[in-house]
Amino acid sequence: MSDGATGVDDSEVSGPHSGVTKAPEGLLGRTIDQRYRVEALLGEGGMGLVYRVTHTRLNKPLAIKVLRRENTRDPEVLARFRREAESASGIGNQHIVDISDFGELDDGSTYFVMECLEGLDLIDAIDVARRMPEERAVHIAMQLCRALGAAHDAGIVHRDLKPENVFLIRRNDTDDFVKVLDFGIAKVANGPKRLTRDGEVLGTPHYMSPEQCEGDGVDHRTDIYALGVLLYEMVTGHVPHDADTMMGILTKQMYEDPIPPKVRAPQVSEQLEQLIMRCLEKKPDQRYQAMHEIEADLQRVHSGQRPIGPDTVTLTPTRPPRPERPRVSPIYLGGLGVAVLALVGTMAMNAYNDRRAETTSTSLTASLATPEASVTVGEETAGLEPGDDPAIGAASEAPEAEARAARAKPVRRTPRQHAEPSPQHDQAILDPWK
Repeated sequence: MSDGATGVDDSEVSGPHSGVTKAPEGLLGRTIDQRYRVEALLGEGGMGLVYRVTHTRLNKPLAIKVLRRENTRDPEVLARFRREAESASGIGNQHIVDISDFGELDDGSTYFVMECLEGLDLIDAIDVARRMPEERAVHIAMQLCRALGAAHDAGIVHRDLKPENVFLIRRNDTDDFVKVLDFGIAKVANGPKRLTRDGEVLGTPHYMSPEQCEGDGVDHRTDIYALGVLLYEMVTGHVPHDADTMMGILTKQMYEDPIPPKVRAPQVSEQLEQLIMRCLEKKPDQRYQAMHEIEADLQRVHSGQRPIGPDTVTLTPTRPPRPERPRVSPIYLGGLGVAVLALVGTMAMNAYNDRRAETTSTSLTASLATPEASVTVGEETAGLEPGDDPAIGAASEAPEAEARAARAKPVRRTPRQHAEPSPQHDQAILDPWK
């Protein structure tokens, strides 16, 4: 189990795999409240310690979680501890650890009694298997959906779902029977509005949703994101986001898309990958909206069908998603528009000036040629009336005058010249003997 405020693993798991360590003096061998005999320390962490005890009247093995004495002086920690007992006992689901009693020790320390579990937690199961078979991962995830769905129906959000808080036992000849532990930082709908300080981040960074990393208000969909992380880790052996520092992990959770599971583990089916990636959407509105939706799609994946969750997003399974391009600033777009308009205006002004210069040059050439044209036309139009404008008359009648001149003086070939015949020449022709 975990210390919710820091996300540090407490290893407060009520099972024998943790080993027996030296118990604090004063509790080992004692009988608490005249019926719980303390036999061994199972685990300890920042908030408290977990012991294996035996109910002396029922001869039944149980586990007892005791809040550290120094934490009892912190009202906030004490409230979380009591909330864990109240939340878990109020859900009443077979996949959530059963809490049966609550009380105080003689020194004022608070404790609650829960069932003793024989098995191993999910983190150990992942370490042993490295990459779980898909069928086993789906079997575990479906039970998690039932446990968390019952909690959500009761108005309770876990907020710290991780492998250390999922315990696997054998029950009714069934392996990998799931028990969800540690509701220490659970959010209760009808409870007090805040049990945390402003800006405090609760949870374990590798399994926190983006909105949880930002310190914003969370709802049941933060557990849906954590379930996606668990499924991802079970089938690939890796968490979606990892870094050397806590801030690095939180930053990746908020802004970086995870590598698709099939890239890390090609044996993962496309259907399961699609379901996992939908759980890991950055925006809560784009994820599954309820645990029963995930459970229904896990049933379909188990039978080889494609998940059909509402607005299911189809992702390319063979390569990491393309990084999102940075959005263009509106200020940049506005400046670019002004620059384009200025360029177009400059080009239009240059074109206008060129046309104006060409028109001026043509007018100047025409004005220089006007005297010669006036003299020529004046000669040809000497018969104009006194009130007529010679320039206008010449300009309008010049073509007609040229046509009349051409008709009046047609161009002809020079006539052939014939020589007058001489008498001698004629006689020579008439009398060839002469």
